[in-house]
Amino acid sequence: MISIHVQILLIILFWNSDCQIIPRIEECGLSCSQGIHCKSKPSSGIFNSFCHDAPATLSSTVLKSMKISTVMKCVQGSPCSLHLNIKGTLSLDENIRGLEICSLSLDTQQSQCTNVRFARKKSKMLNGKKVQVQFNCIEVNVAQHIYVTMKTVPNYCEVKLSQEYYVEAGKFDYKVDRTRKIISVNVSNFLRDQDYYVRLCHKWFTCEDAGAFAVIKGKESLKSVSLKYSQLLPCLCIEGWLAIPDARRIQLCPFENGKYCVLWDNIVYNPVTQTLAWEPACPVLVMVNLCRLMKSNDHCEDIQNSSKTSPEKVRAMQI
Repeated sequence: MISIHVQILLIILFWNSDCQIIPRIEECGLSCSQGIHCKSKPSSGIFNSFCHDAPATLSSTVLKSMKISTVMKCVQGSPCSLHLNIKGTLSLDENIRGLEICSLSLDTQQSQCTNVRFARKKSKMLNGKKVQVQFNCIEVNVAQHIYVTMKTVPNYCEVKLSQEYYVEAGKFDYKVDRTRKIISVNVSNFLRDQDYYVRLCHKWFTCEDAGAFAVIKGKESLKSVSLKYSQLLPCLCIEGWLAIPDARRIQLCPFENGKYCVLWDNIVYNPVTQTLAWEPACPVLVMVNLCRLMKSNDHCEDIQNSSKTSPEKVRAMQI
């Protein structure tokens, strides 16, 4: 009797999910490198909104490398608040007196602007040198969609940096108990007095429920929950979000490398239709072929013209 086996090569398709660790600060402020004294003051943004032609000697790359992150300002006795941490690099030039940093909430259309000025004598001595400017006093809310701009003062046309940014909060730590089939999740770095939802889900195009979600009460000192799972799958993810309208969700998919995961339990042979069928529990692209197992050397030789590649949820092959 000839034994027919199926060889399956699979490529698992996923989206990477990074957890953002939010640093804490006690005070917000402005800092400049190169020992340059700089100071800031609020600005309406109106007077610097119209641009001028840049001098011929001024490079369009004089302003570059803007990076945005979130910091959490926590002062003892007061609730924590989220702030944008904005960094940019400027090449000092005699034609530039400073910078203007603005944030626009794309949800509410509210804007905040700050003017940054340099000490002129020191900046002239370092003409052409690069100085890094860091400003973290723009307060924001969780789930805000922010548009940040950085311009020179005076505002020269085509010398501008801009970037969209989503404000997020939350960091996951987890432990897996394979005996009890429980994942314990600890959540940190989210705002005090805010409830937080956590659930397990299977990540396809969206993350589909893999059980009930749990609530972590913001006022409680314990910030952990235990979630039961049925199988460890590459697409099994931990998802969390603040209990506020339209909160952005963060995801951690710790099993996406496939280790300790079960994918092949659902392979079924139908003797009536003579087909092998498989319904995966995760999004995969599968390449299938039949082979004959040789008793002489335990080697499985491919059967000609039996290969099949399928992106569908259910794969089947007639044998």
